Amino acid sequence: MGDYKPRHIPGKTWRECIKKVWEVDPLECPRCGAEMKIVSFITQAAVIRRILQHLNLWRESMTAARPPPTMVVSNDIAGYKPFDDGWAGYEEPSITLP
Repeated sequence: MGDYKPRHIPGKTWRECIKKVWEVDPLECPRCGAEMKIVSFITQAAVIRRILQHLNLWRESMTAARPPPTMVVSNDIAGYKPFDDGWAGYEEPSITLP
């Protein structure tokens, strides 16, 4: 194997968060169950596109410019009842999409 070292390897907390939220280990091989290693992060859009096209996973609609959804932030929602989530001093506003 070469001397390549990725710029940044996510810490254990990254893996544990994914496992907790999605209930799947992001570094477990879906075929054999062995632990996978991160060997590279691909960030160049052109390279990502070529890989997805090669795998027949690219859709032209992926590049279509879509306006971002508008969000309305408000706590004045009918039936809104605050609750204690155990995070002292942290209140998250409710978000609704029109």
